[in-house]
Amino acid sequence: MKTYLPQIERRIKVRPNQTYGILNYDSDNAYPQRMLELVAASPTAKDCWNKRAKFIAGNGFECAELASKVINSKGLTLAKLLKAVATDKALFSGFGIHVNYNANYQICSAHYVRFEDIRMGNTDIAETAGQYAIYNDWGRKSWKHVMRSKIHFIDSYDPTPEVIDQQVIKAGGWDQYKGQLYYFNPEVDDYPLIEADSVWEDFETEAGIKTFNNREVTTGFLPSTMLFMQARREEADNSTPDNGPLGLSNAPSQLEKDLGAFQGAKSAQKIIVIEYEDEASKPEFKPYAIQNNDKLFETTERSVEARIIKGFSVPKELINADKASGLSNGGEKKEAIREFNDNTAPDRLELSEIFKEIFSHYHITLNPAENWNILPVPGNVADDSAGMSAGSSINQILLSDLPSVNKTAVLVHAYGFKQAEAEAMVAFNN
Repeated sequence: MKTYLPQIERRIKVRPNQTYGILNYDSDNAYPQRMLELVAASPTAKDCWNKRAKFIAGNGFECAELASKVINSKGLTLAKLLKAVATDKALFSGFGIHVNYNANYQICSAHYVRFEDIRMGNTDIAETAGQYAIYNDWGRKSWKHVMRSKIHFIDSYDPTPEVIDQQVIKAGGWDQYKGQLYYFNPEVDDYPLIEADSVWEDFETEAGIKTFNNREVTTGFLPSTMLFMQARREEADNSTPDNGPLGLSNAPSQLEKDLGAFQGAKSAQKIIVIEYEDEASKPEFKPYAIQNNDKLFETTERSVEARIIKGFSVPKELINADKASGLSNGGEKKEAIREFNDNTAPDRLELSEIFKEIFSHYHITLNPAENWNILPVPGNVADDSAGMSAGSSINQILLSDLPSVNKTAVLVHAYGFKQAEAEAMVAFNN
């Protein structure tokens, strides 16, 4: 008996790039850049990313005075570094910190490096093995080609004095030494997928729905229409050469210009005047029926949003908290915060251990207590006082002298109750 295993294509392909001495991050070497663009175009994905980053960074260091400690000449503080690496970890599951050493093998400065700018060195090339390449335009948004001269290769993190000595000698002395890069990557010898890679197609779908809605608005929700008119006879224009750049053979007619101006959210419902010489030249407009996709789009949008939230493992109450009723929202959100704090606790623990490891080699003592714990997000931001306050206001409405219809309308529109629930509450208190 044969067992059939479906062939699922790998999400990213890692291949050596001999030209730049790196391992490509997918076939086009731009996987992180693509994902960033997709997340930026998807409101739900962007919100989920922000929520994960907020919970991983938590409420800052338990040792409050650490937040303002400056760790480089550009004024970067530990609090800002924590927020930056937590943001990268929330999406990419990894991050980078660049450190410089003094001649006493002590870290004298630390800098944040964007995760999407980092590529692993090709292990088959002696010059780049054990190094990381840092470049700010792997996606080629600014330049057509990657500029080899602007790629900076940095040694991997290892605070051992003997290793630093070897790296300094290889670099040509302390004045040429570029320091080390702490590259956190859960895949070790491979590139990681983003947190919600399994649903990245839904990012694109949500962005497409947003574009569709925008197009409907900008065209004034006008129905699809076919225009029948006589074919235009091109008149000779001797003022411009036939092959000149200003050839007018495809220039729009005045009617086409007027029709274009008639469309759009600001122009819809206006009157357009069309002149014609005889019945034979009268333009004819014929609307044609298309499938009404409103309900289909609404259903798709909800399912896409749900999958994105699930892909990021964020409790839906933290994304759609406004959809819950006023009575239960406070308690639901508080429980969601507790749950998400538990889920992101390993991330905070990893960050605290890494900060302790790196800054234990700092040239001055930043943390005498050696307490690098990161506080979780406080649950009291969703205290039940909100629900209690709402309950008191609802009771006042139910006991007031307002007509029953008005009471029902307030409960439905202001507090999110369903029509039947509101009517039942009003009837019970009358």
